[in-house]
Amino acid sequence: MFRRLSIVEAIYVNSVSFSSIFEIGDSRYITPVMKALAVKREHPILFTNEGNFNEFSIFTRPIAQVATPEVINMAVFNEKPSINVKTIRVTGVSSSSVVHIGSTNMIRAEARIKHIRQLRRQPDDVPTLQSDELPNNQNQEGHTPSDDQGGN
Repeated sequence: MFRRLSIVEAIYVNSVSFSSIFEIGDSRYITPVMKALAVKREHPILFTNEGNFNEFSIFTRPIAQVATPEVINMAVFNEKPSINVKTIRVTGVSSSSVVHIGSTNMIRAEARIKHIRQLRRQPDDVPTLQSDELPNNQNQEGHTPSDDQGGN
């Protein structure tokens, strides 16, 4: 890891959220991970037993890895030993993002979001879940088979 001094006169960060990182200083590894279900319903209903990430394949599928690049030997000469910045303004850092002043060896960020949109078919209809949007063990009324049989 190449070493240079980072000098920032002023930094303004409005918001850091959802597994994001605001780091000042050097680090070896930064690995933010964020999982979210984003459900938007035209008719606001909360079904029981929603929110188990393992029931949606987007959260369990392996992520394809980038092949490790070949090693390249190089010599670097920094004419100035520092990076100077007057002002940094950040509106927001969200969903496994990183704002980092300093050096790092590796950043591996992961954000997985399942978006579900449910709209009424006709003006007076209550929305129903599409089969690919239903968690594996839930019927359209939001009950699991054990709920229907008086279980937990």
